[in-house]
Amino acid sequence: MNIIENELIKFNKILYEVLEESENEINSDIIDFIFSKSKKLRPKLLILFAKALEKEITPEIYYLACAVELLHNSTLIHDDIIDEAQMRRGKISLNKKLGNNLSVLAGDYILSCALKCLTKCNDINIINIFSQSLKNMCEGEIKQYFTKNKILSLDEYINKSINKTAELFRASLISLIYILNLKNHTKEIDDFAITFGTAFQIKDDYLNIYCSDNTKPQLIDIYNGIYTAPVIYLNQKITDIENLPKAEIIEKIKNDSEIHEKTINLIKKYCDKSIASIEFIKDNQYKKEIIKITENLHKAEVNE
Repeated sequence: MNIIENELIKFNKILYEVLEESENEINSDIIDFIFSKSKKLRPKLLILFAKALEKEITPEIYYLACAVELLHNSTLIHDDIIDEAQMRRGKISLNKKLGNNLSVLAGDYILSCALKCLTKCNDINIINIFSQSLKNMCEGEIKQYFTKNKILSLDEYINKSINKTAELFRASLISLIYILNLKNHTKEIDDFAITFGTAFQIKDDYLNIYCSDNTKPQLIDIYNGIYTAPVIYLNQKITDIENLPKAEIIEKIKNDSEIHEKTINLIKKYCDKSIASIEFIKDNQYKKEIIKITENLHKAEVNE
């Protein structure tokens, strides 16, 4: 039995109620997208952290969890439009189903629902935290667009990963700290969020190359000119790979066990940092579950 099963049931109920308020013509498609095969990692982490810190799950925490999940899904829809993705979570992507115009509106609508949930947290600091994180996330996506077909340095890639992905984990968990009034642990939680989010993004990039799971479009990053850690490691061995055909880049990466190992080790490096950052939390079943989720990132399985 999931140790936070009851809390997740309540979270899903509130999330559904938030979305059900609308009567727009594509609302059923939006609800189907958000609840389809999503493992809801970000709300899970929020609830697990609150429980690990021996706090009750208040209405504000549930609305924060809803906001984070909605923001995440909004970015997924917009990402699929930009990438011209055909599949998401093993189903036809929303942009393929509804077209780009309606999908942009769907993403914007979900964003508006997220903002409404944030106001229910009753703390202007949380609005400010998310405003800055959303700005950073957008800057990360813009940076990615203008560096297509270019090989980044490993540091540039990590910084982009922080902006693209880790920022939402940071906004989520730092906002939780404000709700729980545990600001003396802001640095530790910030460290966890950034390192966990970075590991998560590297793992996601790893899966895009090495995993044939049909829930995500494989190899779309390389074909779109988005070069991630495995490509960066290949470039350290073979210079001027930007001029190679994409298929040849993929073949060289997949046939190089050293690149595979270095990518896994990079994920593990950030996972280890994440776990070290929460040593201040007393040992309990919720902390153990957070550690388990973190450790699973450097194993060969699909991200949540």
